[in-house]
Amino acid sequence: MIDALLSILRVLGALLLLYFLPGYLLVNALYPRKGELDREYDRLYRVTLGIVLSIAVTVLWSFLLNSLGVNPETGLGYVAPANTAAGLVGLSALFFGIGWWRGAYPQLARIHPSLARTPASSPSEFASVEERDHRVRLRLQELATSRERLRRVIRDAERRMHLQSPDAKSHFEAKRDQARTELRNIEAELLKLEEERAAELY
Repeated sequence: MIDALLSILRVLGALLLLYFLPGYLLVNALYPRKGELDREYDRLYRVTLGIVLSIAVTVLWSFLLNSLGVNPETGLGYVAPANTAAGLVGLSALFFGIGWWRGAYPQLARIHPSLARTPASSPSEFASVEERDHRVRLRLQELATSRERLRRVIRDAERRMHLQSPDAKSHFEAKRDQARTELRNIEAELLKLEEERAAELY
């Protein structure tokens, strides 16, 4: 029973090492930022590329072993299960180390704070953040200008209400009420934008 279980575990470990682990760790080393491959299907892309790259890494490592010629001690080539497994484990460890250094595994900080690494932001990411912040600032200025204009409209309508006839007074009341409604909407949008901007900054 135990021998059968160990055999199954060895097969699963071999399949994982041959067809998934090295490539997946290589993908994380190349693209450490979450969502870098795709915002919605990033994990699926990583798994798929990991399988493909694992096969490629295994083939290239086998070519390298085969290029070493014949082992004089055994009279056979160096493409043997032990050599293949050792090489793939070593490459996986190397890819994992590179990925950790580039910030692909921020969850390791839960084990120890010294393991915390964050991925560097790309220039395009900096540009997109700066561009978005610029658009938000322009929108805030537009809303602030509209708010002041509506406040003047409300004050002017209230002043005219006291000077006009009843018919004209109802006209300015409607104008004031409409301006107040627009002002409430603008103030709500201003508050929302300011809260979102504060959340991004802090």
